[in-house]
Amino acid sequence: MLLTAMLDGSRVDATTYRKEAWSELQESEDRKRMVMPVCGVRAVAKTRGGTTKFFAHLRKAGCKVDHGGETPQHLAMKEALKLCIDQVPGWHAIVEHPHRSREWIIDVLAESDDLTRKVAFEVQLSSQTPDKYFARSQRYFDSSIFPVWLVPRRLEYHETKVPVLVTGFGKSSTLPESVTDLLALPADQDFVQAKNNLGNFVAALLRQGPRWRAGSPKHQAALQKAAADREAARAEAERKKLLAIEQAIAEMNDRSASPEAAFGQHLIRTPTDTFVWGSLTSCWSCEQPMLVWDARIWARGKYAGAPGLRVKPDVGEKRWENHPEVHRAIDKWFHAAKSDIPKATIQKRRTKASGRLYGAFVCPGCDSTMGQFFISCIRPEKWSLLSSPNAVPSTERSAGTSSAARIETEAGAHPAVHTVTPPLPAAGAGTSLRCRLHSTPRQACDYCRRAQG
Repeated sequence: MLLTAMLDGSRVDATTYRKEAWSELQESEDRKRMVMPVCGVRAVAKTRGGTTKFFAHLRKAGCKVDHGGETPQHLAMKEALKLCIDQVPGWHAIVEHPHRSREWIIDVLAESDDLTRKVAFEVQLSSQTPDKYFARSQRYFDSSIFPVWLVPRRLEYHETKVPVLVTGFGKSSTLPESVTDLLALPADQDFVQAKNNLGNFVAALLRQGPRWRAGSPKHQAALQKAAADREAARAEAERKKLLAIEQAIAEMNDRSASPEAAFGQHLIRTPTDTFVWGSLTSCWSCEQPMLVWDARIWARGKYAGAPGLRVKPDVGEKRWENHPEVHRAIDKWFHAAKSDIPKATIQKRRTKASGRLYGAFVCPGCDSTMGQFFISCIRPEKWSLLSSPNAVPSTERSAGTSSAARIETEAGAHPAVHTVTPPLPAAGAGTSLRCRLHSTPRQACDYCRRAQG
């Protein structure tokens, strides 16, 4: 069912015929020369329901073109669109206009009188796949024609958009007495500012033009691909970043050791409720060995035993590790352990991400920052307790002081931690020097080379 046919090379439009003229055409000799557009098969003028005028194939044999089966509702909507377009100054409508490629037929083409602007109205009352919407819309955009799809209900969501107008009028809807009544149908759309009915929408679209920012389906696909490529690149960069972090953490642990493993157990007593843990590590830049530490206040009498080690991944500008009391405890440990490895310094640095100030461990040799996050990732076995409020000084134990004279633990207080200080090797005992960090000598380590020499 079509609204147009060809007669001796000229278009015959059923919407332009009144009832009497249509009857005359059906009985005239011209009817024998009418053919269907595009396929050229002989056409016949028909009427359905007394009001719907259309052309159909006299015989289907010989037609190789998909004209699409159209219902009376489809034909009525096309006729209503034509009448509305023709009423807009500077515009005219062409019903069932064959594209210049002769590959498809436009339901209703609105064309400006100066032939500079074109809008294609496609009445789609039956279901259609998204790919068909995209392909058919793209060929309009490629031909510099803006497409508008008139559908009875909203399409399913898809990231690719096409210009759609929802009217609520479908192939099973009741036909009005006059096709012009269809122009009062609601017009649900988002690309033209117009009052909510079909007639106002068509007039506003032709006068103002569409405000369509999504572009053609091909353009949207290119943007989506670019966004997907950016996301893939971001994900790959994030994966490489995480892999680099994992490798850095593994290397950090490989070059770290507990002070107890390197110098023996030397637990220092602190007068306050402060516990200090230490770890021996080396600088990323110059490989200078150094001691880093973590400190925490643990109220005496409230908890039994020493608190668990929890090295903070984020620290502020002021941190307890930089308190004078903590520094005194560490200095005492250095004196007791006779450590030949210096301690790191704590200086103000800014984070790379936000520029926030924080107290960072800094290499005493080259002033490089030791990231707090990586320090927090040093495994627990690479740490050992350096000072505790319950440590029993070795001088008291060696003097044979009684248990009453030692630090008594109140009910619920920390139990006393007895330290064991390993004896120093006797002079001339043949004990060679060794690196405090690496059990296997490394050529890049000055301490390893010194021990081997």
